[in-house]
Amino acid sequence: MRPILQILSLAALIALTVPSVFFLAGRMELDKVKWIMLLATIIWFVVATGWMWKDKGAPD
Repeated sequence: MRPILQILSLAALIALTVPSVFFLAGRMELDKVKWIMLLATIIWFVVATGWMWKDKGAPD
C-alpha cells in the first residue's frame, strides 16, 4: 500500500508543477491553473499523510 501512496503523491507533485510551466508558456489560462493546483494540493496532503506518518515501532 505504501508504494502506491508514494506514486500517487509524486503524481500530485508533478500536477503541481506542470500547470505553472504551461501557464508561463502561454498554453493555459490562470483560472484553470489555479483549480488544477488546488486539487493537486488537496490530493497531495491526503495521500502523503498516509505514507509519511508512521509509528516509530511499526515495521515498513
